[in-house]
Order: sequence, then C-alpha cells, then structure tokens
Amino acid sequence: MSFFPPLAQKRTVPGAGKTSAKIAIVGDYTNNFDDRALLPFQGPPGTVLEQCIHGAGLIKGELYLTTVFKSKSSMKPTKKDGPAPDFFSESTGRFTAEGLAHVDRLIQEINGLDANVIVACGKAAFAALCGSAKLHAYRGYVFPSKGTARVRKVIPTHAPGNASYTNYTYRHMMIADLKKAKIQSYMPELIRPERQLIYNYATVEEALNWLEYYENQDIVSFDIEVINFEVACISFSSTPDIGCVIPLGETVFRPQGWTEDEEVLIWRAIQRVVGNPKSEKVLQNAIFDIQFMLANIGLIVRGNIRDTMIAHSVMYPELPKGLGFLGSIYCGAQEYWKDTVKFENIKDES
Repeated sequence: MSFFPPLAQKRTVPGAGKTSAKIAIVGDYTNNFDDRALLPFQGPPGTVLEQCIHGAGLIKGELYLTTVFKSKSSMKPTKKDGPAPDFFSESTGRFTAEGLAHVDRLIQEINGLDANVIVACGKAAFAALCGSAKLHAYRGYVFPSKGTARVRKVIPTHAPGNASYTNYTYRHMMIADLKKAKIQSYMPELIRPERQLIYNYATVEEALNWLEYYENQDIVSFDIEVINFEVACISFSSTPDIGCVIPLGETVFRPQGWTEDEEVLIWRAIQRVVGNPKSEKVLQNAIFDIQFMLANIGLIVRGNIRDTMIAHSVMYPELPKGLGFLGSIYCGAQEYWKDTVKFENIKDES
C-alpha cells in the first residue's frame, strides 16, 4: 500500500482557523496531503511552516491558514510553469482564467477576515494579493493589498514547500518575516518610517552647508553611485530619518551640473567628511567605495569603518548579504526603496 494519498481525489480544501485572527497565512497550492485532510498546509510543507511559526513566537491555533488554489491542478507540473500550469505560470507570474476565479474566491475569503496582516507564502499568493510575482526581490517587505475591501498589510515570503528539503536558509527568512508579521498585526494601519531625502540645492553654498554638518558628526554613513566609471552622486546620513544626496557632474540629480570651481569646493568638502579621523564611517560593501574613491578621485577615508555587509555575514554567513536583503530583515515596515524614486521623477523635480 502506497504511503501517499490517492492522486485521483480532487476536493475543495477550505481555510482553517479563526476568522478573528489578526494574522492570515496564504499559501499557493493544494497538495495531496491537504486534499486528504481537507486542511491547508499539511504534510512536509505544513511541518516546515509550523516550525517557523513557533520560531517566530506565534501559535498556529491563533492564525488563519488558507491557500490561493483550494483544489489540485488537473495538469501535470512543468519545470517552467510550476505545479499548476492550468492556474498560474511560475515563469511569467500570470494567472489563467481558471486561476483568476480562484483569486476572486480568495479575495472574498480575505474580506471576511479580521486579519491586519497577511503572510503570502509563494509567488501565486503574492501575485494574487499584490499583483506582483517578484518574490525574491520583495520578500520580507510590507505591501498594501490590492483588490480587498479593506487594505491589508501583505508580507511576501517563501513557500514552505521550497524550504522542506535543501533550502534550509529559507526557514530563517520565513521566521524573520513571521516575526515582522507579528509586530504588524497589532495595528491595521501601514505605518512607514518617516524619512526625508535631500537632493535639490539652490546654490552650491547650500550643498556645502550640509557637508559641513556631516563633517562634524560622530558617525556618518555614506554611499557612492557610479555611472560610466564616474561617481554620479554620493549620499550621507547620520540619523535614520534624513539622507542627503550630493550630485556630481551632469546627472539626473542636477542636469545643469556644477561649475568647475563649485565642483572643486564640493570635492574638498567631501574629503573633509570622509577623511575626518574622529568620526566612524558606516558603509555597505565598504571595500568597493573606499578603493574606488581612492583610485579614481584621490579621496582618503579615515576613521573606524563599520561594514554592514561584513557584520551581517559574520552573524549569518549562510544568508544573502545584499543591501536589499538586509533592508528586508532589519528595516521594519520600510518599503522597497528602489521603487520609491525614479530617476526621471528626480529630473522633473530638479
């Protein structure tokens, strides 16, 4: 007798849990174990999810669990389109007509819940709730739901089935995302950290005043952006709520550029900031910025160096170390900042 449930069954698997729960977990697909038990997240994926739930300090019985597709696919899985090609294509992130019917039922189900935050486990769940399937880029960030009667906070994370075997690092990410969901579940509003970005200067004196301010700070974070092997801009910050971008040359930040004399003054002021031996410098992948400025501009960075990439790698060597990933882990409800400001918008406002 086979250990696995009969494959011929195809039943509707309803959601499980209290509708009053403040956290809902939405998975992608229904598997054979779900079909047999008529409960979502059964079998090995359910075991992984339960471990992550406990690791995040949550109780499974206090959550609401459901899936986008509540019945099994009639088609065989494909490497390109995933487990249910008749519902959803994993490669394109698009639903079929039959898949959209499942999405509509999911939205109606969500409308009947009190959940303040929804953890979308997988591409299909994220696409159904937010209209995007860019799971690996957006994982861990907080998004507003689309199409629901009341806007809910959505945190995309990996599908538990993908963390069942060799992708054990996914479990660390899932636990971090569930911990974030726990914090976000206490209030219905999506409250972003308030931050101010300064990049438009009426005169060179205004830019120099900001550089003088950072020259006198005890701790300064900075980052350069390089276009065509030239520094297009350099940004500074000493507090979480204010960032200052200094454009250099003719860039989208300052289409008219600086005069030659003005740019000389700015570079000398930047050297005083990064060359202050009394202030600590915070960078991501510091070796690139420091060597590039030294080799191409002649600027010397002095003082103690703190590298966020190295610090994170020392603590968690098995996890990704890019800035986008670090933001998803450490920056709370911060939105995915690479989508917040477009270069053409900056040019229009300059």
